[in-house]
Amino acid sequence: MGLSKKNEHEIFDMKKYIATWVYLDSPEEKSKYPNTGGDSTSPAFQAVYWRCIVLFYETSLRFHKDVHHIFFTNTDTLPTVDGLDIADFFKKNNVEVVPLKNRYPLPQNYFGSFRNQFFEFSIIEYIAKIMEDSDMLILLDSDCVFSKSFQPGFDALSSHEATAMTYVVDYDEKYEIHGLTGEDMRQLSAELGLQLDTLPHYSGGELLFAKGSFFKYVAEDFASLYDDLMIRHKENRLKFNEEAHVLSYYYYRLNSVIGGMDSYIKRMWTNRNYFRNVDKDDHLRTIWHLPNEKRLGIQNLFERIKNGQSLKSMPQEEYTALLKESLLLASNHKLDYYKVFKNSVNKLLRTLKIIGK
Repeated sequence: MGLSKKNEHEIFDMKKYIATWVYLDSPEEKSKYPNTGGDSTSPAFQAVYWRCIVLFYETSLRFHKDVHHIFFTNTDTLPTVDGLDIADFFKKNNVEVVPLKNRYPLPQNYFGSFRNQFFEFSIIEYIAKIMEDSDMLILLDSDCVFSKSFQPGFDALSSHEATAMTYVVDYDEKYEIHGLTGEDMRQLSAELGLQLDTLPHYSGGELLFAKGSFFKYVAEDFASLYDDLMIRHKENRLKFNEEAHVLSYYYYRLNSVIGGMDSYIKRMWTNRNYFRNVDKDDHLRTIWHLPNEKRLGIQNLFERIKNGQSLKSMPQEEYTALLKESLLLASNHKLDYYKVFKNSVNKLLRTLKIIGK
């Protein structure tokens, strides 16, 4: 059966977006980032993220010339990093830059060392204003790269009645994730009016892939939820501690395919001195999330781009080989026997429940 005139119009009129973001801490907002290290307010620290951002868009634009690319940030000033003018890079590649204020700051002792996590909801409010219900946007952490086209992902969501598809990180149900267990998540969801028969999965915060209707609901609802979380914090009650907790709650509330992106993306820990989970077929995934590569593989590929060696036009076989060689090889991380021994002992002690989880 052919498409109706209305359906044809909706498909051709549907817009697709790919985006990432960075939040630059002020001295008052200084945070600790275990995979980056250093003072989060320093130019050297922030340059690590600018290099990731350049590589992110370089790999995406290789495959998605018909997709609108947006970059979200809280700064009006774009730097020059290692001689590469970031503003000029965005202009040449038609990446739209959207500066935003963080409407949802976290108090200093809210949870752990991350204080800008709810900036993502200021982004969501902006997105909700520019999207139609059936438009689609994927928002990723900047230390992600595309190994191939994400068009099959867009096709999967557009053909599904769901409002979003998520990436479920492979945690044990009893694992405590950023201060909350699965039972905590279920209890808190119930207190907020969402009854769940089973323990909810934790969906990773590195990917937010949804339709405009999802963004509009969250944008409308989150301000009141934020106020409730601040009250819970003051009263030392159960609360969502970071943005992925909040989004995991909304995914269940808003008819999402939980784990629908699991075959497309993986959080790959590549440093063999600490923990390595890279499997032989992981290079076949569309999106690689690479927290350990910010100061190594990603920086090396940034150097190629800075020196005029574009990744956008090279043959696909050569491109895949370059990504694998630069980002996935265990040997890229020099073996530190002391760290390996220390981490092995700690893992054994945790297994024997001699030390805390």
